[in-house]
Amino acid sequence: MSESSHTNFTSSVNATTAETGIASPAARVSAANPVIVRATILLIMGLLNVGGNGFTLITIRLTPRLWTKTNFILASMLAADLITGAFMFWYAPFMIGVYVFNNPCHYNSAITVTTALFKLTGLVSMCHLMLISVERYIAIVYPLHYEAKFTDRTVKWAISACWVSGVLVMMSYNLWLINADLRKCVLIPAEYYLLDVVIGYIPVCISMFTCYGKILLISWRQRQRVQPMIANPASGTTVNKTEVTTLHPTQSSKDDNTEDRKHNTPTGTGPPTSTAATSSSASEELAEQQRQKIKSRRREFKAVYLTGAIVGAYVILWFPNVIGRILGR
Repeated sequence: MSESSHTNFTSSVNATTAETGIASPAARVSAANPVIVRATILLIMGLLNVGGNGFTLITIRLTPRLWTKTNFILASMLAADLITGAFMFWYAPFMIGVYVFNNPCHYNSAITVTTALFKLTGLVSMCHLMLISVERYIAIVYPLHYEAKFTDRTVKWAISACWVSGVLVMMSYNLWLINADLRKCVLIPAEYYLLDVVIGYIPVCISMFTCYGKILLISWRQRQRVQPMIANPASGTTVNKTEVTTLHPTQSSKDDNTEDRKHNTPTGTGPPTSTAATSSSASEELAEQQRQKIKSRRREFKAVYLTGAIVGAYVILWFPNVIGRILGR
């Protein structure tokens, strides 16, 4: 979010300055208020960013049971967001100094470089969102092949590809500094910012809707099968328990009606009792296994539902920004 707001703000202020030529005092005063508000918001977001992402990274590092492949990818994405948050503490004073107390046209090269730095961490986070959706898709749709398809080496290569993609995009923005006309306030063409939509927003939306849509469909089908699985073991356990409890009164009644208990042979009633008890314990064990499997599946799908909510928030919150960029260019 901070990267896109920086881009929109830079373009709008530079356009205003370009229209007025050398920025007049009135224009500077009118532009100072939104700059101060923007810098304050960025500082607050940076503080929350560093605090939240830093705490999560420390928790993952200090908890061995959280050292999973999914959390390893998540930790890499949190590191990118943490860099963005830390960058806010430097960029907010820079923005105030350039846009409030100076003419931004004199710092067009520095603005281009900061824009490229924002693109680095922003695109890295987007690539991690696609990677996490693919990893969850393989883990739930192909659980038996997950370890073979998503090895530790594959995870490392995928994370490296995310960071390399961010570096390449950052370099593409810096290429506009080559043979640039420094008399212009804006060195990067406005149309080039649509690259964020093409290589960032659209691929992330496609991957998320495809992967999580398939997962939610499987979750709905699994829910239809869960209810019979819960009912059958419970009924079988009840029947077996009934057999065991009704067998002992029969045994006692036969013993009471026999005249000579010494000639009674308890072996006739012993094996049925043992068989019923064994059947009951086996049925209870089977029912417990079924419950554990159902709980495990429900935990997996609960995580998917939470991730789906995050996906929906990402798509909805970024959509107005994307539309604004398209209409503004």
